[in-house]
Amino acid sequence: MSEAKRRPKGSGGVRNRGTDRSPRWEAFYYIRVNGKRRQRSKGSFRRKADAEAWLREELRRVDEGRASVPNKLTVGGVLDQWLEAVATRVEQSTWSGYERDVRLRLKPHLGDIRLDDLQPSHVVAMLTELRKPGADLRQKHTAKALRETTLQHTFDTLRAGLNWAVKSRLLGYNPALDVDRPQRQAVEMQVWTFDELGQFMVHVSSKRFYPLLRLAAFTGMRRSELLGLLWRDVDLHSAIVRVRRARIKDGYEMVDKERPKSSRGRRSIDIDPTTVDVLRQWQRCQETERQEWAEAYEKSGAVFTNENGTKLFADRIAQAFDRWSAAAPVPTIRFHDLRHTHASLLLAQGVPVVDVAYRLGDTPETILSTYAHFIPGQGQAAATLFAQMADGRTKVQRPIDGE
Repeated sequence: MSEAKRRPKGSGGVRNRGTDRSPRWEAFYYIRVNGKRRQRSKGSFRRKADAEAWLREELRRVDEGRASVPNKLTVGGVLDQWLEAVATRVEQSTWSGYERDVRLRLKPHLGDIRLDDLQPSHVVAMLTELRKPGADLRQKHTAKALRETTLQHTFDTLRAGLNWAVKSRLLGYNPALDVDRPQRQAVEMQVWTFDELGQFMVHVSSKRFYPLLRLAAFTGMRRSELLGLLWRDVDLHSAIVRVRRARIKDGYEMVDKERPKSSRGRRSIDIDPTTVDVLRQWQRCQETERQEWAEAYEKSGAVFTNENGTKLFADRIAQAFDRWSAAAPVPTIRFHDLRHTHASLLLAQGVPVVDVAYRLGDTPETILSTYAHFIPGQGQAAATLFAQMADGRTKVQRPIDGE
């Protein structure tokens, strides 16, 4: 592996490649790579002071051991190498997200820049361009700008790829570290009351996806967990649903994962008798469809399927829920807000945080940070407790007049 060594003292300088009337200053210095003396330079500075400033910064990096090895690699080329290197170390869906960021956004804007010429200003310019209407190459006809969430993901991909380049000694320093990370837009949580949830359930009771919606609202399961649920993981006799896998969206495809989102996501959830009856009825409905479709029926083993037994696509559920939520006599919420509704209603009824965390497959810390405002009486209880403890140890004096 190539390695840049500390420069000899006194090496490097600045020189005018233009004329006295139209100067074009170039800064240069030398480092040794694998025993050979190599020059690095950067030209076309209008002012000598700018060239000297660049040289000082580069020499400082050399002294700190952060000098990049001179090479002809482009940003696009090193990102391709990084994608190949991490292909077997990350989930397929994660890698696909990286690949889309590189292909659709990073390479079109940064791909042709030489790796050792990449500056924070290039990254800032890319983010500025991506915020303009029409930047989404997948939807050019809509002239939409990219969301900050997408920009954050793209930025994180670039930063990860450049970090790999630094570790591989292809780059001395990651310039993306000097750029502010785009901030993900906060999505306001919307939840239903028990009455509103009941009204919605009545509204969708005749829909094909009613069993899925009921299980979502009455367990807090994630959409990916519901879509990945198999009948062999459902024990209707014991009224338990075991979360063991997930089915997630990967671009325009769906991917089955053999484990849920997190280690805590692998859990067993108790369900109520009415939900058990709903699932039994749904199971009989599926059996009828299997007989009607005969050999054309796909035996996927999934709890929630299309009429021919094939597994569901995530967007079909989300779009159907959006339509039904908008049409029902209740506030409009997202599908994921069913999970928030389940947690908030349980906490409001005094169910312990650890129990709610287990049902949702989250940590108690996550539940507290997300839903603390739904826990009744916490603020008053804290104020009262503090006053009791403080007043019990302090002799309170009346204020003296005039003070």
